[in-house]
Parts: sequence; C-alpha cells; structure tokens
Amino acid sequence: MTLKQKFIHYVSANMISMIGLSLYILADTFFIAKGMGANGLTALNLALPVYNLISGLGMLIAIGGAAQFIAYKSTENNDANNVFLHGLLLVGVFGAVFVFVGIAFSNQLATILGANQAIHHMTSTYLKFIMLFAPAFMLNNVLSAYTKNDGDPHLAMIGMLAGSLFNIIFDYIFIFPLHLGMLGAVLATAFSPIIGILILSTRFFHHKASIHLGHLVFKKNLFIKTFTLGFPSLINEVSGGIVMLVFNYLILHIAGNTGVAAYGVIVNIYLVILAFFNGIAQGVQPLMGERFAKGDLEDLEKVRYHAIVLGLVIALIVYILMIFFKSPVVTAFNSEQNKTLQSLAESGLILYFIAPFFASYNIITIMYLISINQPYRAQIITLLRGIIILIPAAFLLSATMKMTGIWLTLPLTELFTAFVAIKFQHQPKRSVH
Repeated sequence: MTLKQKFIHYVSANMISMIGLSLYILADTFFIAKGMGANGLTALNLALPVYNLISGLGMLIAIGGAAQFIAYKSTENNDANNVFLHGLLLVGVFGAVFVFVGIAFSNQLATILGANQAIHHMTSTYLKFIMLFAPAFMLNNVLSAYTKNDGDPHLAMIGMLAGSLFNIIFDYIFIFPLHLGMLGAVLATAFSPIIGILILSTRFFHHKASIHLGHLVFKKNLFIKTFTLGFPSLINEVSGGIVMLVFNYLILHIAGNTGVAAYGVIVNIYLVILAFFNGIAQGVQPLMGERFAKGDLEDLEKVRYHAIVLGLVIALIVYILMIFFKSPVVTAFNSEQNKTLQSLAESGLILYFIAPFFASYNIITIMYLISINQPYRAQIITLLRGIIILIPAAFLLSATMKMTGIWLTLPLTELFTAFVAIKFQHQPKRSVH
C-alpha cells in the first residue's frame, strides 16, 4: 500500500475503534439518564474518575508497550513479543489491586468521591463492578494496541465495535425490561471488554502474527521503557478523572446536583469527540514509529501533517453541529425535562466545544513525540493540558465567572498548551540511525 492508503486504512480503523470504546460510557450516560434521571447521571459522573484510572493504566501498558513493539518489529529485534508478555504481567498486577479495592472498599470510595445519601448506593454499585472487571478493561486495551501495531487494525476495530454493540444492547435490556437500574448499566459495561478480548485473541492464531503467548524473559528495561513511553497516555486519562473530581466539586457548590448532571452530559459527549482525535493519533502511531525507526523523516512529517489537518477539520464540523443542534443533543439526555439542566448544558456546549480545535493538535503532537522517542516532551504537554494549567484555571475562572468560567477552563487550557506543543514540534529531531 502507498503511504496515503496506509494512512486512510490505519486512521479510519482506529477512529472507529476509539469511538466504539468511548460509546461504553456514552451508552451508560444515555440509558442511565432515561432510566434513573439526574441522580443517576450524578452518580455515574462521580464514579467515572475511577474508570479513567483503570483506562489510563490500560493505555499506559498498551501505548508504552506498542511503541516499543513496532520499533523492535521494524528492526527485527527479538524483544518484540517479549514486550507484549511484560504488558500482560502488568495487567495482572494492576488488575489484582483493583479487584481487591472493589471488593473491600467500594462503599468508602463512593463517600470519598462525594456521593450523598440519595446517590450513594448507585455510585458504590457502579464502582464495585467497574473495579472487579478492571483486568478485562486493561487487557482489552493492550490486545487492541498490539493488534493494530501487528498490522491488523481491522480486527482491532471489529473487537471494539463488538464490545460497544454488546454494551448498548444490554444496557437497554438490563435497565428497562429487567429493571436492574445502575447494576444493569454497569454489568453491560463490565462484560463488554470480554467480547473484545475474545475477538482480539484470534490474532494469536494468524500465520503472520508477531504476538503470541510464551515464556517471558524478564528485562527490567522493558518495564521502564513501557512506563516512560506510556506515561503521557496514563496522565491523559487520569487527568481526565482528576478534572472530573475538581469540576464536580466546583459545580456542586455553584449549581448543585443539577449542575453536575449538566456537566455529565457535556463531558460524555466530549469524550466521544476526543475519541476521533485519539483514533487519529493511535492510527498514525504505527506509521510514524515505523518511519522514525527506519530514518524516513520526510514521510514521517507527511503523516503528521495529514493527521493535524484531519483533526482540525473534524473539530470544525463538530462545532458547527453543536451550534445548530445543541438543544436536541441535550434533550436526548434530559429525560426529566429539567429546564435548569437544559439551560446549563446548552450554554456549556457552545463554550466547552471550542476546546477540540486545540485538543486535536495537542493529542496528535503527544503521539508524534512518543513515536520519535521524545517521551519527556510528550509528558510535559500532557501534564500542562491535564493538570498544571487546567486545575488552577478551573478554580480561578469558576470563582470569577461561575459556570461560564467552568465551561471556558478547558478551551483556554488547550489553547495555552498548543503554544508549547508548537514550540516542541519545531525543535530538532533525529532518527534512530
């Protein structure tokens, strides 16, 4: 295939995969809103930071390992599959910790996250089962990333879509016909990655597969490299959870549970839009990593340029759609026809969705820096957009502008981060040769 054909092949498959992954939570948001109203949305939003942590650790292992895997595979290094086996070990270790916490401390964790008496049971139920199935969520991320980097983005796409379809169908069945409430929502979500794992595992039996189960040759440097290259992905996900905690805290004091519910609608739609940009970034990661490993810097820059342009075009289309369709979008999640929720979410959408113009650039630049073996620059950008700028800005803007300040925090953070990303991107780089 030509470079253009590979770009279309990898990016389209990865975008669909990431959108499918983001639909896990969006489906919960939609059906919980319909079945349990504003309290259900608030409970879900309080529990989501834990899901972000699980997803973040899964992405750390997946991206940190896959970035090494494609470099080793491109240069025919025997450590390619060994990196994969180290990733499986990490999934087992982190997964066991989450399972223990889910069994022993879900009630206490719900209280810490801010759940009051009205929503405590729903929040703790969601937390318990998300943590019990944490190994499945992380393993699904790892298998998906390695399958893409092993040359089969189509199979990764099928795995993600199958899991998402299962989640959507069983969200409806468990919440409405079976009347299981929050338990039904979280069970549908928890079983979804297992469907993906079953499909992705077929890669082991492909005659061209470079990943397989076998004997692990322990190498400390592979763990270190996985954490170094995967750290930006972890921070990206975890910072999303931290931001939710901070925003939930601030909004509860400004607009109460209804404000948190409105934020929940906006942020879960926003996560789907981010999936487009993450899909582009993960789609071009194997292409950029392979070209950097081979010293083909000209094609590397072509891939980066096309990725950035595509991201900006998607951001523009999304913003236009939000301007014209903000009311029906919010109404779809406002089953109780709460006028305050409707007003807050509609005004928030227009301001909050300025962020994708800059977020797309930042996300693609982070993956570009990881692909050219500059993880520390990637970490700086990730920390700036996720914590260092965003959290102080949230407190400052909410204190001076209330909910308008909340909605403007993310766009301004992404804008200032983009200035730093531009500077990093134009600094000298070299190939591995």
